Amino acid sequence: MRRITLLLAACGLLLAGCGRPAAIPPGTPLPAATLMPTPTGAAAGSAAVSVDSGWIVAAPGAELRRLRADLGTGSAAQVSIVRLDPALVRFEVGYAPDSPRPLATWAGDRGALAAINGGFFDEKNRTVSLLVAGGHLVGESYVGRGGMFSVSPDGTVRLRGLAATPYDSSEPLAEALQGWPLLVQPGGAAAYGFADSERSRRSALAIDRAGRVLLIASPSASFTLAGFSAWLASSDLAIDAAVNLDGGSSTGLLLAGAGASERVEPLVALPIVLLALPR
Repeated sequence: MRRITLLLAACGLLLAGCGRPAAIPPGTPLPAATLMPTPTGAAAGSAAVSVDSGWIVAAPGAELRRLRADLGTGSAAQVSIVRLDPALVRFEVGYAPDSPRPLATWAGDRGALAAINGGFFDEKNRTVSLLVAGGHLVGESYVGRGGMFSVSPDGTVRLRGLAATPYDSSEPLAEALQGWPLLVQPGGAAAYGFADSERSRRSALAIDRAGRVLLIASPSASFTLAGFSAWLASSDLAIDAAVNLDGGSSTGLLLAGAGASERVEPLVALPIVLLALPR
C-alpha cells in the first residue's frame, strides 16, 4: 500500500533521501505508507463475502480459513488466514529488488507451501526497514515503531514490537521481516488506535497464543488500519501479536495444499515476500 500521507511528509523526505527510517517517538500514530501512490482497488460489499469456512487442513502444518469480518457499518470484509505450525514448516524471506516478481512465481521457484507479501519498499524496490534473508542482513531497523517477525538459527519464531523491544544488532537471526504499524501488542491488545479513514486492501503477519504463525489478507478496500487492528485483537484467532505488512496493491496471499488452496493476487510484482516451506 504505497501512498504518501500528510503525517509522513516530513520524515518521508528524509527516508527517501538517505534510505534510513527516521526515529519516531513511541506511540506516534503512523498510518502505513511506502512512499509512492499505488491503486488500492474498489471496496467490496457484504454481498460478495462468504460465511466462515472454519479451519480446513491444507497440508501437514498448514490450515486455511476464510471468514466474514463484520465492519459494524452494515458492510463486511472477506479475510483469508493461513495458519502454520513452525514445527512442521520453515520460513524464508525472499528479497529481489532488481527483479520483483509475482507472488506465485516466488512460491513456485522456492517450492513454498504458502507465501505472503512482505514489508515496505521505496521507489527503487529497496526495503525501507531491516530484513534478514538466509542470514544476510539488509537495511536498517525501524526505531521506536513497528514490529519484527524473526526466525532464530534454531528455528524459533518470534514477533515483537520494536518500541518495547528494539532490535539488537548482536542477536543472531536466520530470517527476519519488519512492518509497521504494530497492530496487536504482544499479549493480545489492539496496538493501533489512530482514527484514520483510509480503507484499503490489508495484509498482516501474526503469531497466536499457541505459537502458530498466521498469514492474513483482506483483498477488498474495506478496513481502515485502526479497524484492522481492532478486529484482529477482538477476533477468535487468539492472536498474541500482529504487525501490518505492505498492503494496498501489494496485498497477496498464496496457499498450495493438497487439502485446500488460496490465491489473493497482488496487483504489482513484489520485491519482498515471506515464504513457508515444508520441513
